[in-house]
Amino acid sequence: MSEEKQKTLCGHIEDELQIKDPAAYKKLIQPATHFCEGCGRSAAKPENVCKPKEL
Repeated sequence: MSEEKQKTLCGHIEDELQIKDPAAYKKLIQPATHFCEGCGRSAAKPENVCKPKEL
């Protein structure tokens, strides 16, 4: 198993996860509890965004 840091949504967007595997992308963002103060993306877990802020 890789010890690489978990990707944030920005990293997944760059890899086009939202296009290649929409179901996996939706699991990362639903139900949103946090948003990124940097880019504005919302996510289900704070570790999925770069600068998390609770909704």
